[in-house]
Amino acid sequence: INPSDIGKLENLERFNFVIPTQNIRLKNEDFISTFRKTLYEEVFLKNYLSEGNEKSSFIHTIKWLIFKEYLDSNSKGKSSITFACPHCKKMQTFQKQTPNYLDEQNNFVKCSECENIIYITDCFDLHTLIDEINGATLIESYIMSAFEIILMLSMFRFLFEENAIQWLPKILFIKDGPLALFSRLDDFAFKVVRPFIQFLYAKSLNENISYINLVGLDKSGMFVEHLKSIESKIPLGNILLPNLDYMKKYITGNNTSVFGENTYFGIKMFVRKEKELSFVLDVAIPFDESIIYKDYIKQPKIEDFLSLNNILEVLFRLKCDLYEKSFIPIAMVNKLVSLSNIPSKKILTIFSQEKLC
Repeated sequence: INPSDIGKLENLERFNFVIPTQNIRLKNEDFISTFRKTLYEEVFLKNYLSEGNEKSSFIHTIKWLIFKEYLDSNSKGKSSITFACPHCKKMQTFQKQTPNYLDEQNNFVKCSECENIIYITDCFDLHTLIDEINGATLIESYIMSAFEIILMLSMFRFLFEENAIQWLPKILFIKDGPLALFSRLDDFAFKVVRPFIQFLYAKSLNENISYINLVGLDKSGMFVEHLKSIESKIPLGNILLPNLDYMKKYITGNNTSVFGENTYFGIKMFVRKEKELSFVLDVAIPFDESIIYKDYIKQPKIEDFLSLNNILEVLFRLKCDLYEKSFIPIAMVNKLVSLSNIPSKKILTIFSQEKLC
């Protein structure tokens, strides 16, 4: 790998936003309303894929996905999402108010019951995890998860709208962590993200080319722990694709729920390339909307993953030893954004200068 290519990672564009988690509220607003408005405005409305291009605002990606603006058929833009009003709890259907989904009028609606404003970002349901007394101190990871997914899918929207989807088969998207959204984000995962991936899979089959090369790399959790206990039993150069029965028997426990039914838009597999390289890999779901997740997971098939050979070849070439079982993009990004790498260094420098003066 060319060192100059690695050097480019030092110039990563960082996205910044500030959101209140406790003791701060807007004038004449309660804390939950302050949180909702800030999530809408500061996190998704004012962050852009391309600086200065208002059409690239992340709020538009949320609408593009929810309304299904990516469809080729007459159903394009006619989809919607239903969730409870944050004020009166009455279920509301959020759909387009104007023909052009980019219009600001499509960012919010008025509740049919209480007539309060509902932002499209309320579909994440994150406001239900906070209260006026304790605030939102435990919500940061969920905000980051939602932001990461919207950021990544904004690239898909950009290529679709620029009529440049021919680039998608040439790009591998690597997510740090599983292909899933947890807790209150699960509705968005299986109602919005999963249908988009299923659409891309169907398009890939029809056109005999893979438009969805998306993987997640697990660093911790019960699947990683299970791999540690069985990796010596997996032959070198092999993949273990666990079905639902296997997961219930050896990993998740024999519970009534189906693993990942409402949270995952990927399928887990164990990969063992060589003695020192084995890892848990999530690959985007390999089936269209005619198939239900809970049915497919009962007996997944390795041949359904259209570009798995190419994905693995890329990952093997990106293996590095900076961290245990790490890959260059993930390891470099984690190093660059690590708190210990930037703020702590500055704090130590200031402290040292004060003591030396």
